[in-house]
Amino acid sequence: MIYNRTLNDETQKKVLQELRITEKLISKVATKLSAVQKDCNIYAMTDLGIAHNIMRMRGGFFTGAVYQWERSDIPFIPVDSTVNVCGTALYQIHSEISVYEFKERCEKALTDTSKYDWNFTRGNHFISLCHLENDDNHIGIKKGYYMLVHASACEHKEQLYPVIGNWYYNSIVTERLGEYRYLRFITGKTAERFYQMAEMLESFNRERNYFFCKQVLAEKMENEILSISHYGMPTIHEVLIGVQKTEGLATLLTSPGKKIYIVKKKENSENHYIPHGFGLELPENSDFTYCENGIQIGKKKFPSGSITIGEDAINRHGFPEKDNELRNYVRKIAQINELEICAELKQICSFSANGFKVWR
Repeated sequence: MIYNRTLNDETQKKVLQELRITEKLISKVATKLSAVQKDCNIYAMTDLGIAHNIMRMRGGFFTGAVYQWERSDIPFIPVDSTVNVCGTALYQIHSEISVYEFKERCEKALTDTSKYDWNFTRGNHFISLCHLENDDNHIGIKKGYYMLVHASACEHKEQLYPVIGNWYYNSIVTERLGEYRYLRFITGKTAERFYQMAEMLESFNRERNYFFCKQVLAEKMENEILSISHYGMPTIHEVLIGVQKTEGLATLLTSPGKKIYIVKKKENSENHYIPHGFGLELPENSDFTYCENGIQIGKKKFPSGSITIGEDAINRHGFPEKDNELRNYVRKIAQINELEICAELKQICSFSANGFKVWR
């Protein structure tokens, strides 16, 4: 069953059509492995959209959704969900810090790669110095300075990706439906080992984010406000791609330089999932179709190994000029997902793939 919590824009309508096939394929595999009917639930969120990762979309998985299936007698995991662990961490800074000092401290920490492979300046990851301008909230967050990071556990990424030569690659089984749609998966002990690694990465990513922020802030670090994944496997029969599963606080990421929101699910809400941002949509009047060995977007064909589609994917809300426009959009997302907006963090400066930027 598909639970539709999307905005129902044109991109999402197209993606939902493909997710119905994904649902059928996962249910079919789970049923085969159990010899009794097993169902799949897909929770499509407000940030449901296309992914830069063509391999993932070819296998029927899109960003901004939860893929959950009933436990089968023989455990299995769909490998084209391209599991890794990615998330955000937010730390309070107990005293004022200047842009220059923050930049200098971050640059020094980034040069030390003896323990971790820092990827804060790759993809859509970032490091931000933020400011909370008031403490008018009931969650105990005080006004002042905060450090927010967004990164994945890239050190172990290749161990879980379905690439030739990987430890489980020769164990992959394929279930097909139609000309171009398929589900590739692993089963049994191989699936159990895969999940153990994915589970380990949850704590690993939290530790690496803490280690980096501690290196930067040192004596200025105070409380950890949150550290949460929006990509990974909470259970052996559930994959989150761009979705947070928590009863506590979570981040709602927006656009570069714009305010970032701290949210949580409303009391008594039966929705257990929180979107992680706005997601990517297709440019106006564009389309995507499955083709042999890849995906076609408009007139361009992207092979299965592509990990970026550039301007053929755009931030769903773009780059709003006015804060009230952004705030109204966030309120719309919060209403659909039964969320409470707890705080607004103003970005002061950040490191990303686009270099160092000062926003205020």
